[in-house]
Formats: sequence, structure tokens, C-alpha cells
Amino acid sequence: MRFSQSLLPLALLVTTPVALSAQSPAPNSILTVFRESVRVGKGAAHDAHEDSWARAVTAAKGAEPFVAMSSLTGPNEIWYMQAFPTWDAYQKSSENNRANAAQAVVDQKYRPMESEYLSDSRLMTLRLRPEMSYGGPADLANMKVVSVTRVSVRPGHSSEYEEARRLINEAHTKAGLVEKWGMYEVSSGAPSGTFYIFISRPSLADIDQGPAIHGAAYTAALGGEEGQKKIAALMGTAVISQQTDHFAFSPSQSVAPPEWIAANPGFWNHKPVAAAKKPAAPKP
Repeated sequence: MRFSQSLLPLALLVTTPVALSAQSPAPNSILTVFRESVRVGKGAAHDAHEDSWARAVTAAKGAEPFVAMSSLTGPNEIWYMQAFPTWDAYQKSSENNRANAAQAVVDQKYRPMESEYLSDSRLMTLRLRPEMSYGGPADLANMKVVSVTRVSVRPGHSSEYEEARRLINEAHTKAGLVEKWGMYEVSSGAPSGTFYIFISRPSLADIDQGPAIHGAAYTAALGGEEGQKKIAALMGTAVISQQTDHFAFSPSQSVAPPEWIAANPGFWNHKPVAAAKKPAAPKP
């Protein structure tokens, strides 16, 4: 786990209204993602370590909320995420955290043990692309799964990718589809031209609705076969690779926002630690 910032009320993983101004940036305009790659065979031990760390942070009141999610597909990773309206807010929150004595004590206890469980870690910063996102805020307190699509765009071809996404968004709007996603572009910590699409879901079963959602009405809104060919051509020119993986929120490794806990305490509250059973006394 690594966090050095505070998390403003979360709207991450979904977009905010497109009509944003420089004076009123979205609370999730800057998203930090700290990715931990867990060593083979160390998953359970790492989870127990992170659970204890999150409890210690909560008890010490050493950090604002942050959210963890564990990979269900792809590399064995844990992502810890925080969001900010501006880079200035990001910097100030980082400075405040470094000055927090209680948090320093917790970090000094838990951080050195990270090397025992991890093969790699990295911090990425992403910026929201509201014009490439779609839909309103999701009920994140009641979401459990996140689908994350990483898109690598060829240098000099971002305009083709942006045009393809514009056409897709327009077709969704025209067809009246209820999907929601947040589109982010890498600012640092990963190659330029990398985009991340976040879709939050109540469960993996939500994916089963995809074919029905993208049916005849959506195809017609795209412009039929010709519209599909146009988007395919734009994507073929712009995209180097694309990969989707699924993650599950990890409440025990998170310090969830109070409003999430109030809305869904059974999921987001840290569960009591089970007391270790005493060995049975030997029979005489």
C-alpha cells in the first residue's frame, strides 16, 4: 500500500458532467493509481499485511479515504486509488500527509515489509478526459467490480482515437443507452498515449448485458455497417493494443469514504478480526 495524498469525495471510475469549467474542475480530475505486483505464493500473506495496515491507518486517523481493488484477471495486482480536483490539491495533500506524525509511525511499521510480498510497484497519475467519458456518476458504494481497459495509442494518432470515441459516445446518446464509463489519459508513470477506461459494476454478471445493450438500436445509431467500418478504420489506425481486466473492490484494504460506509456498511466496514482459537487442553 502506498498513499501520500487525500481522497476527495469519490466519483472516480465514472465521469462527471461534461460541462466543466476551469474554475470548477471535477473532484476526480486527477487520479493516482499505485499498482502493486504481488509475488507468486504471497497473495494471502500480502492481503493479511495490507488488511492490518489499513486498520492501523484507520485507527491512527492518518489518512483521508483511499480505495483498493484486487485483480480478478491478468497480472496479480492490487491497485490503490485516490482522486483530486487539481494538481495543486494533489501537492498540498501530499505535503499534509508527510507532516502527519501518526501516519509516519504507521508507515514506519508496515512499509519495510512490502519487499517481502511484492515483485514490483509503480505510481501512475491519470487525468480525466470528460469529453471521452459517458454517463453520470454510478452508485459506487454499491459497486463491487471494476472493468479496466488499457488502450495504447500510436504516437501522433490520438486524434483518430478521440474521433472514434466521440462517434461511440454520440451513438450511445442517440440510442439512449444507460452505460457509464470514465476515460482517463496517463500523465505520468506509464507511456504517453495510454488511456484507461473504468467501468464500475455491481457484479461480473453485469457483463452479460453487453450484447443486449449493444443491439440493433446501437448499431443503427452508429450508422449501420458503414458507421461500424468507419470506427474500425479509426481504431485500426490509432490503437497499438487494448486489454481489459476485471478487478474486485477490496474493502479490507481500503479506507472507504464515510458516505460509502453509511450507504453499504456490510460491505465497506472493516470486518472484526477473528480471535485465534486456543489449542485444546490435552486430555489427562
